[in-house]
Amino acid sequence: MKKFRFPLAALLSLRKQQTQKCEFLLAAELGKLSMIKSQIENIRINRDKAFSIARAELDDLRMREALLRKALNEHKVSEMKLKEARKKVEEARLAYQRVRTKSSALEKLEEKRRHYWKLQVRKEEIKNLDEIAKGGYVAKPDREEE
Repeated sequence: MKKFRFPLAALLSLRKQQTQKCEFLLAAELGKLSMIKSQIENIRINRDKAFSIARAELDDLRMREALLRKALNEHKVSEMKLKEARKKVEEARLAYQRVRTKSSALEKLEEKRRHYWKLQVRKEEIKNLDEIAKGGYVAKPDREEE
């Protein structure tokens, strides 16, 4: 019996590798986004700590003001990083979608061709069984050796 061969198997394999690479890049960008979000949460906690200083001595007020400035600067920087990280995540998501679309098209083509091949194999088997039933079957050599 002749084996199923998909002529675009190498291209399909390449597309699957590209899809996997895009998945890894998307996961990395989502990880960076998550880290930035946790940094922003830590900055908010530090800012809240600065507001919760109860004593009103001059040194404490100066320390509180310094902590607030630091928290605001860190917050601004983190917000910019967050915006950039979201852009990168969206770019990675779009790249993944493009590659996945191309890969899925080839996978569907391979599935259709495999289905057609199975139908041909079944027809040939039925034909051989009919010939055996009639008594006139002559075995044909497989073409795999060629």
